[in-house]
Amino acid sequence: MNALPRRPTPRSDPAAADAANAPSGGPQTGAAADVEHGVMPDGTPQSANPRAPLLRRVSAPLRFGARLSRLSAHALRGQRIVTREFPRLDAAGRTQRIRDWSAQLLRLSGIELHVSGTPLTSPSLVVANHVSWLDIFAINAVQPVRFVSKAEAARWPLIGPLVQGVGTLFIERQRAQDVVRVIHQMAQCLQQGDHVGVFPEGTTSTGLDVLPFHANLFQAACSSQGTTPVQPVLVFYADRASQRYCRAAAYVGDETMVGSLWRICAAPRLRVELHYLPPLQSTNRRTLAEQTRDAIAARLRARLGSRDWGQV
Repeated sequence: MNALPRRPTPRSDPAAADAANAPSGGPQTGAAADVEHGVMPDGTPQSANPRAPLLRRVSAPLRFGARLSRLSAHALRGQRIVTREFPRLDAAGRTQRIRDWSAQLLRLSGIELHVSGTPLTSPSLVVANHVSWLDIFAINAVQPVRFVSKAEAARWPLIGPLVQGVGTLFIERQRAQDVVRVIHQMAQCLQQGDHVGVFPEGTTSTGLDVLPFHANLFQAACSSQGTTPVQPVLVFYADRASQRYCRAAAYVGDETMVGSLWRICAAPRLRVELHYLPPLQSTNRRTLAEQTRDAIAARLRARLGSRDWGQV
């Protein structure tokens, strides 16, 4: 396996958003080189576009206040949907509400969604790299899945009732044996026809590399009746104009949700790309985890090495 160079220390909270340091290691090419050598997100040298950073700093407080207000109102609307509409909707109706609400959240955040590849329609284990707290909503805007999340997420202000209402599977990380219970829950959901989503890195990264995968949760795809397909998904954030890597959405280190939202507002307009890759199957969870990580890492290298979306 051809490993990617390591990046700044990731965050241990699977919510997600900010890169800290510039890439390290050997000579970089493509988007990574742009990050290191001071190229603006629109492709011009920093010195050639001196007013852009100043204009963004001036307008960022206004965008931040407006977006925070809209996102808060949107979260409250989501709670009303979960408590008032979900009880009288069938599974298809709930899925559509989740998809619509998640897509609207991206729009309110000023983020464009771009999809490459085809999501599986049959039950699958959706496995993605983890960059931002926006990852879950981006994936749900395309194909709602039942994510596995840390138990603390159920107690988050505004978001907690939402993640509970959409069928999130919670895991108590402090209890080593709780993973067995969650694997059984995941297998049952897959057998019932649901899509289940996991971020097996167990943390977030800057989006410039893929961290090692924990293999435990892959057992759900091996132990359900027969083998369930695993669909790797690369989550990639880019500047909308240049389509080059942008780390404004990354949620790493000691970043707070407010700080993350501020960075997103201060950055140029963003796009989140979801690359749905061919499904994988195996009866061995470690093999499956390694193959899935390799597929996502290979697509990430290709995406970072390309300046033109059409070349990916």
